[in-house]
Amino acid sequence: MTARWFLFLLIVALAIPGATAQTLQTEIRCDFPGEMIEAGDTAVFDLSVTNRGDTGTCYLNHWTYRGTDDWRIRFVDGDRDVYRMLIPAGETKPVRLLVETSGHAMVGEYPIRVGIGEGIIWVYVRITKTHSGEVGTLEATVVDKEGNVVRGADVAVYDGDVRVEGMLTTAEGKVSIGVPMGTYTARVTKPGYRSWEKKGVEIRIGRTVELGIVPLDKENFFAEIRVTSPSRVASIGTNPQYEMTLKNAGRNDDTYGLSIQGLPEQWYARFRESRETAEEVSEIYIPAGEEKTLYLDFIPPYSVSIGEYNFTALIDSAARQYEESLTLRLRGSYSMRTYAKSYRHDINCGDTLTFDVTITNAGTGGALTNVGINMSAPQGWRASVDPVSIASLEPGERATVKVTIVPPADIVAGEYKIVALAKSDQAEGEDEYRVVVKERSYVAILGLLVMAGVAAGLWYMFRRYGRR
Repeated sequence: MTARWFLFLLIVALAIPGATAQTLQTEIRCDFPGEMIEAGDTAVFDLSVTNRGDTGTCYLNHWTYRGTDDWRIRFVDGDRDVYRMLIPAGETKPVRLLVETSGHAMVGEYPIRVGIGEGIIWVYVRITKTHSGEVGTLEATVVDKEGNVVRGADVAVYDGDVRVEGMLTTAEGKVSIGVPMGTYTARVTKPGYRSWEKKGVEIRIGRTVELGIVPLDKENFFAEIRVTSPSRVASIGTNPQYEMTLKNAGRNDDTYGLSIQGLPEQWYARFRESRETAEEVSEIYIPAGEEKTLYLDFIPPYSVSIGEYNFTALIDSAARQYEESLTLRLRGSYSMRTYAKSYRHDINCGDTLTFDVTITNAGTGGALTNVGINMSAPQGWRASVDPVSIASLEPGERATVKVTIVPPADIVAGEYKIVALAKSDQAEGEDEYRVVVKERSYVAILGLLVMAGVAAGLWYMFRRYGRR
């Protein structure tokens, strides 16, 4: 029974590949067993294995020591990874050892023990520069099916479902992203295009990984909406306007329906194709690849209150509905009005003119502060206002000031213009007044008397000397 078991075990041992390795007598040679590289680079060792014994198969082994936990070490034949080799008796066969170091490997020498059959050899990797703390780089160029660059495409790397890093492509369709070491899934997305994905993208510290040219395919129906200023500030009493560009970025022509959601009661909104036309549009046709500019007017009621209002512009296409959020903040307006009982005054030469001017805060934006009137009169005239300044006027409040005008003593009768400029920190207003200066009545009488005296003198001279 024992002999049978011995025979069985002998047959099994002979049937196991590599069991004859004990008859091999291998020697390993490497012309350059030491290589100097930077961290993250790959050291290449070309090994020659000579079999001094019988033909057989042997394993390709290696052993590493300190600081090589993240290294990838493998034997290759051309572009294939290998772990065993057959060496005919008396022949020499080559095999390559690749040592892919990690980017955060520290500067120093790292020994690696290589065993092939009975042969042993030591090779050494010397790291001359570390890239610890750095990241790898992922680069790509994104184009569409026609070869046109795609601007604003999102190129990102994911660890499972977790986004690690990402960036939008430039105007040239290019992107360069710093990514921590690891193996990721790269995804390229852009609204209006079908997404692109590549798994197993390995990022190494201090190295650049090229995704190359990434082609994106357009969707059949897609629109791009751009609003010049989606958040606006306007004063009560105005009709704010939003300018938007609607582009058909899909493959096919499309017709888009236009509407507004969230419009308050008594408000009105309209879409127009130009600023000049009064014609409204509720839908618009745009061929593929073209774009049109639209103007959206909001018309609030007269009773609208100060505050913030939010709306949603709805764009309906053949495939989907697009939403664009709009914000409008209405603020009160500042308005100042002046009033006088008369804007034309008659005075005599040498008189002083005095009249009242009422200043009213006719706005809704808040108090008018530092309110005053500056009088502009002809040269030689004197003008004063009492009081000179009013500290504050709340909306709806009014105040009265007294204006005094003193013409010069040698004034010539006629009509003169006086300008009153009412100013505050928030608003200003202007009024004009006409002052008609007349001669005094006794001056007129004196003139008549002089004229009568002259006439009497002429009559006397005529009577006395006229017949001679």
